[in-house]
Amino acid sequence: MLPLLACAAGIYLGLYFNILVLLPFSILGAGAYVFSGWAAGQSFIDSAAILLFPMISVQAGYMLGLTAREAYGQLRARLNIGQSRQI
Repeated sequence: MLPLLACAAGIYLGLYFNILVLLPFSILGAGAYVFSGWAAGQSFIDSAAILLFPMISVQAGYMLGLTAREAYGQLRARLNIGQSRQI
């Protein structure tokens, strides 16, 4: 479940933000995951080893979001989801 959520978060970040948001998001997410593992009694090495797959999922989702950015913009324009600029 965690890799799917991480991939979805990466897709959202890829659609709406630039590359500079990926590094802080990854560091904060990794820190929170390691801290929760430490609070549950896991060692640092065990938490870091398990953390590798969600980090890859976030980056893969980010790349999916970047590639889908143009198609998503066209879909929003076609469905007229954006704010209208008419008076």
